[in-house]
Amino acid sequence: MKLKTLMISAASAVTFACAANAAELKMQTFLGASASTTKAFEAMAAQLKEDTGGDVAITVLPGGSVVGAGETIDAIQNGLLHGQYTAPSYFAGKDAALGVLGDTLAAYPDSATRDRWFTEGGGLDLARALYAKYDLMLICPIYWPSEQIPSKVAINSVADLDGIKMRAPGGMASDLLSRAGASLVTMGVGESVTAMETGVLDATDLANVALNVALGMHNQAKYSVLARHSMAVTEMSVSMDAWNAISAENQQKFEAACNAMSAELQTTLSAEDAAAEAQAKADLGVSFIAFGDEDASKFRAMTNDVWADWGAKSADAQAVVDSHKAFMASIGLN
Repeated sequence: MKLKTLMISAASAVTFACAANAAELKMQTFLGASASTTKAFEAMAAQLKEDTGGDVAITVLPGGSVVGAGETIDAIQNGLLHGQYTAPSYFAGKDAALGVLGDTLAAYPDSATRDRWFTEGGGLDLARALYAKYDLMLICPIYWPSEQIPSKVAINSVADLDGIKMRAPGGMASDLLSRAGASLVTMGVGESVTAMETGVLDATDLANVALNVALGMHNQAKYSVLARHSMAVTEMSVSMDAWNAISAENQQKFEAACNAMSAELQTTLSAEDAAAEAQAKADLGVSFIAFGDEDASKFRAMTNDVWADWGAKSADAQAVVDSHKAFMASIGLN
């Protein structure tokens, strides 16, 4: 009982510090200290502190430094953190709607088109209403590139995925890949590098080109496949108490800084992917494959099947699905 009381008191103290002085926000990212996303967040935090005269001072904490990626919402609610820069898909097990929000799979041709859903299709308001149920303010979505599949065998079509032994992290992308016939194994990133080398795996569902190359995925995998199987959303959010403690003027500055960081990362991450692709081709002999229009349409149809199942899990999940479908129809994606 004494330990529990101390824990509650500690959490309350952190929350009080935030309420008493909104300048001090501890926010954890989803990648490590050396990641471009973390560095961009640190630069944004420094600029925001300057722009607000020190009234909004963010301490940027690398992924995993306080809690695991799937635990940051709980950590915010318990007062261990004030905010996060993360992906909603990490919380798919907590709420199916966050899973649907967090990865649009093969629904869109690219991340930039998908992100128009937030600005033109009502997505931002819908996402904010969902986050408010967890006492969170979603400040803005942040650009993340389309992910690719490092593979030891050529995967030129949806049909070629049938029987492929692949590492997958679980969630909606795994659901889509399994429907295509892939044989999925859940394992960590480090394990999957070894598994590729030893022949346990043919391919792995991991990340964008630059990160795949940096992690050594292409030491054995001589193909990189743009199947558009996963198109993750990342975002920045803070506790509602922390947000409400910030002045209206500084809230606007915070949101503007978040959107500027997203635009900067679109340029930075795209350049890093292009450089990594050139390096992989020249130094590692990697061939890059992109699914054509016919297979993109097949995967989009399969995405609708995944959405049907995930939307049935809750009214909130279905609302996200319906909103995406309405926006896609409005821009000619059927």
